[in-house]
Amino acid sequence: MTPQPVYILGAGMHPWGKWGRDFTEYGVVAARAALAEAGLDWRQIQLVAGADTIRNGYPGFIAGSTFAQKLGWNGVPVSSSYAACASGSQALQSARAQILAGSATWRW
Repeated sequence: MTPQPVYILGAGMHPWGKWGRDFTEYGVVAARAALAEAGLDWRQIQLVAGADTIRNGYPGFIAGSTFAQKLGWNGVPVSSSYAACASGSQALQSARAQILAGSATWRW
């Protein structure tokens, strides 16, 4: 059986520069840019796939749930992935698996 294709509708990135903000702020900036590029509203999101990170002694992980709360969590399922420098790609794989399993859908 050939799986259905999964597409990325939008991408976002926080501005480069010096660290110093709350880490969730970087993710929120990127997520809002991706939503805008995709033409989606946060309330349409059915799954949050987060990539945990540790940076320069930051006290703990930034989990997917922490990020979702900062965006204004809407009650959808949240996953967190940690795979060092591959955390982002692991989060994408987690999101893809959830979509292919039918946990999140998109209707045109």
